[in-house]
Amino acid sequence: MKDFDTRLEKVFSQRRMQTEEAELPLGHQERFLKKLESQNTGFWQRISSWFNDQSAGKKAAWVLSPAVCAIAVILLLAKASPDESINRMEQKYRLSLMEMGKELTEDSHSLSEGYKEDALYSISSITEDDELLALQLPSNLSKKEKQKIIKEYYNQKMEGLKKIKTFIAMNNETEE
Repeated sequence: MKDFDTRLEKVFSQRRMQTEEAELPLGHQERFLKKLESQNTGFWQRISSWFNDQSAGKKAAWVLSPAVCAIAVILLLAKASPDESINRMEQKYRLSLMEMGKELTEDSHSLSEGYKEDALYSISSITEDDELLALQLPSNLSKKEKQKIIKEYYNQKMEGLKKIKTFIAMNNETEE
């Protein structure tokens, strides 16, 4: 089998060199351009002549172009908005979570070494998520259902961080 593969590679490399060195037949470029021109009739040629027309075509094009662009933007925004709004909502929750986690990490430095290690581990396990929850939710859920799930998920995480905050405060008070 290895011998067959070697022979096959040799044949391909020879063919590749032959095709790279081969010259195109005389008149190839002219025939290609002629064929291309003959295909340029119909819709695109009418559009081209319409835009090249110095009177009605140009006026109509300038009038219609902004309307077509506005419709395209509206359609794109309408299509992207439901998922985008959910992602933005989740990003806000994540940002709040990360800020509180950062604050608690700084506060935990005043704890004794054993408590500090436990607090840092708990904070990182709550705040470290690799992927957005919204991307993991089934697509057949409504926007409202997705929002409710995301809100509950992040509220539970925030409650966990609040408990860690209480733990840090209680252990700081006893040490001082």
